[in-house]
Amino acid sequence: MLRIRQFLAMAGLTAVEAIRQPICLLLTTACVLLTAAAPLLIMHNFGEEGKLARDSGLAFHLVVGLFVAGYAACSSLAAEMKSGTASAVLSKPVSREAFFLAKFVGVAGVVVAFSSCATLATLLSERVSEKFGTVHGEYGYMTDWQTGILLVLAPAAAYLAAAGINYRAKRPFVSVAFGLLFLCLLLSAVVSGLFDRLGYFAPFDFGIQWRILPASLLITLALIVLSAVAMALSTRLGTVPTLALSSAVLAAGLLSDYFLGQKASASALAGFFYRLIPNWQHFWLSDALNNGGAIPWAYVVSAAFYAVTYSAGVLCLGLLSFRHADMK
Repeated sequence: MLRIRQFLAMAGLTAVEAIRQPICLLLTTACVLLTAAAPLLIMHNFGEEGKLARDSGLAFHLVVGLFVAGYAACSSLAAEMKSGTASAVLSKPVSREAFFLAKFVGVAGVVVAFSSCATLATLLSERVSEKFGTVHGEYGYMTDWQTGILLVLAPAAAYLAAAGINYRAKRPFVSVAFGLLFLCLLLSAVVSGLFDRLGYFAPFDFGIQWRILPASLLITLALIVLSAVAMALSTRLGTVPTLALSSAVLAAGLLSDYFLGQKASASALAGFFYRLIPNWQHFWLSDALNNGGAIPWAYVVSAAFYAVTYSAGVLCLGLLSFRHADMK
């Protein structure tokens, strides 16, 4: 029980310290605002209503999440190794394995918190997008401006409330703003569900495409795998090299089907690298949502097993590297 309490305490402190970094809040806010602006700036549907807003939100979720995961991993491990904090913790009866894995669990918690905000923003953004329908005798293409305004104002409301709490209760502004941002997005979703697309009172008319949830969950799994890669790299590298190599791994995984997939059966070397590089196409299934399509939950479970297996392998390599890493 003592080891479990130590592990949970280190994981919780890692998550809190990462969330208190201003860059995590700024990246999350940027993701929400970019997702909110997508349906307001897009002028075409390209054959399906809400498609571009949905795909844009998922793309922002993946790209911005890469930097959140990479920076959280570097700030929680590499920075502490350089500052001497890791040495101070490891001087206690705490093993390097427990310390490393607790750091990863904390970073994964930050990724889940970021993904929760990005998912809510994507769901609301898809609802805001222009759609054809009939409401209260009016028909035609309609944009849900009320939900759009709520989505855009959610970060501002979170920041103002966090500033007030910081002034009154002396609570940390960044971490409070991060938590309030999620609550404001959730409140925006609840309030928008009380009105239809034209702003008429219609309780529980959410109008939300819940089939986006499996796609967002798959992206969250991809970000957790990226967190494992970044944690393993941060045992030897700094923030900038870790982010660069993590981006390279992401790009290689997205292109592996094209360059290596067709040659994997004919070449042993190509097959080895094809299996070694994480295949991000397993987690990017936005095309499966086209024309009313849905992602089966059975596939999400299979992808989660792949993510857990690959992350475990990467973390084992990270443990071997961290075991022999020099501490200041």
